[in-house]
Amino acid sequence: MYSDFYNYQKFYHSSIGNLLSSHVEDKLKKYCYLYNDQNIGCFGYCDYFLNFLNSYHLSISYCYPKKIGTSGESISNGNKVLVDEESLPFDDSVFHHSFLIHYLENTLDRKRTLREIWRTLLPEGKLYLIVPNQKSLWYLSSKSPFSTGQGFSKKKITRELNNLFFDIQFIDRLVYFPNSNLNIIKNYKNIIDKFGSTFLKYFNGTYLCVAKKRIYADLSPKVEKQKNFTTGLVKKI
Repeated sequence: MYSDFYNYQKFYHSSIGNLLSSHVEDKLKKYCYLYNDQNIGCFGYCDYFLNFLNSYHLSISYCYPKKIGTSGESISNGNKVLVDEESLPFDDSVFHHSFLIHYLENTLDRKRTLREIWRTLLPEGKLYLIVPNQKSLWYLSSKSPFSTGQGFSKKKITRELNNLFFDIQFIDRLVYFPNSNLNIIKNYKNIIDKFGSTFLKYFNGTYLCVAKKRIYADLSPKVEKQKNFTTGLVKKI
């Protein structure tokens, strides 16, 4: 159902959509340290999650996969770009921060997609990833914007990011309230969320993962030979 821009837009204009995006945004703000004049990559459908970026002077690229598309409307705080997830139209080491929302679960090749995100991040740049929990109703229900594509477990996220040279800072469980426009959900969202995180811990709707681009020093044959020679001298002494 949620495979294109207008369906996502329709959901996030609703009461529960607004509640979800503001809840996730509150969490992101706590972990994202921004400075003026940084480059920001927003991948997927991030439109209602990142209003806090407007408080800074930033260069922002909103990148929509071709399968999601976008509207023709311009935006005041950034540029809209249609992208191929496996071949991003950016140079190496461009972004200080990259946000992925409604992105990774919908890509056909997660390995190549994450390689491109890694490539376009600056050394030790930060990745902020929101993905659906494969055990949750937010993933299993066709009425949810997180129902398309692939669900994730904490173990799967950890394995895939570690294998692709990201250092995970932490993985947080988010969203325990149900996908409903009932007023009781809005009025008691915090109580519901606290109850769920205590008694239904593993059935969170989404995961928030914050990771850092890992850079390894290249040990050339010349350096390796010098290292071995030095070790040999030490042994002789």
